[in-house]
Amino acid sequence: MSSHQQQSNDKLFVPEIAAKPLHGSDFSVTADRFIVFLDILGFKERVARSSHQDVLKDLRGLQADINDFMLEHHDQRLQISLFSDSIVLFSPDTGVESLTAIAEAAAYIMRTAIGSGIPMKGALAQGVVTNDTDKQLFFGLPIIDAYLLQENVKYYGVVVHHSAEQSVIGMPLFTDAPTPLRSGKVHHYQLNWFMDSEKQVSEEACRDIEALRYSVSDEPRKYVDNTMELIRCVSGPASAAE
Repeated sequence: MSSHQQQSNDKLFVPEIAAKPLHGSDFSVTADRFIVFLDILGFKERVARSSHQDVLKDLRGLQADINDFMLEHHDQRLQISLFSDSIVLFSPDTGVESLTAIAEAAAYIMRTAIGSGIPMKGALAQGVVTNDTDKQLFFGLPIIDAYLLQENVKYYGVVVHHSAEQSVIGMPLFTDAPTPLRSGKVHHYQLNWFMDSEKQVSEEACRDIEALRYSVSDEPRKYVDNTMELIRCVSGPASAAE
């Protein structure tokens, strides 16, 4: 994996993988819902340094893994759109089941991407969103909120926007922790994507994160350091006491 010094401002369109939603049966076009915006880091440089077919193969592989997971676990609870270097997840509503489904899906995508050497970050937000897959029309303040927040994230993870914070409090999938942002470390709830089914830090996830260290230098390597530092914080005694 090459350096991801060029961050999420580098939007390159890949027609072959653009906007492939999975349709749930209980979706309203406009509703109060959760959304997760995920961004692939270093996409521009990845495209510049690799052949088009190699990038397409990697993206299609990631897409296939995501689709298999969604069909097996959450086809009726979520919709997903993939375009360029971004993945957006939509829930049908703001119920606990929908929040659990979107959190589990985002965690799976993070684990799968990092395990495949594809660095990723994102944010979760809540509010009224129009999601018209037939007309390819997606808009709403939560999309903007999640996009702008993930732009400031400085580690491999998913941060909760304040619009969704009250909803995630008390859920084991999320932990309040000093989160690395451009402005410094700020306490936010974040998704424990690096935890296993026993709610313990996954050794495999840590190995995959450390493996990214050998693909980057200088500022991008800080993402690796920041991620490992946050994991140690979340898994330590201080976190357990919060």
